[in-house]
Amino acid sequence: MTSNKTGLKAFLPTIIVILIVVAFNVAKVIPDTVRWINTRKEVQTLTQKLEIIKKEVEKNKEDADSAQVQFDAESKNYILEESQLFPEKFDPYYVSKTLELFSIQYSLLTATSRLRIERLSFSGGGGKTAVMLDMSCTEDTLKEIIKYFQSGDLPEAMVTNTNLDANDVEYLQSHKLPIAHIDSIRVSEANDSEIYKKISLKISFFTQN
Repeated sequence: MTSNKTGLKAFLPTIIVILIVVAFNVAKVIPDTVRWINTRKEVQTLTQKLEIIKKEVEKNKEDADSAQVQFDAESKNYILEESQLFPEKFDPYYVSKTLELFSIQYSLLTATSRLRIERLSFSGGGGKTAVMLDMSCTEDTLKEIIKYFQSGDLPEAMVTNTNLDANDVEYLQSHKLPIAHIDSIRVSEANDSEIYKKISLKISFFTQN
């Protein structure tokens, strides 16, 4: 019995040292473990927040894309009209074709709505092009033409008349002339019995270049 106690006493210092080492290691490991657990929780929280942010970004992008599509659809006609009313460059062919179609279709409205373009010439540039237009028409037709140049809108009689060429009328409605200013109007003398007058118009068309 005495021998056993003596042996235990002999190992007691070693046991104490082992316990101290174990305690020291446990004391060191536990805080690291706690920090690791907390860090893992923070990473999980940040990951969840990141997923939420990604979804919000995707939704915002979808909303932005949808808004852009809606804007493009709603502004398309206005942008097109602006590019026609104030084009980058003056196109004589475009203006000539538009005026020719206008004169042909307007002449078909009534027996006295004849409109003949006899001369069309262009000069100038650099944002302003002068156009000399000689034509034959009645004074009432002249008034309609002046309104057309000033507003860009076709006479109501042309829009509602079903006997005109629908394609030509549609073209005229969707292809406006550039912004114009009528510089001068000259009406030739004629007999009172002659309803058709010789008209000379000097018009300035404005463009960006």
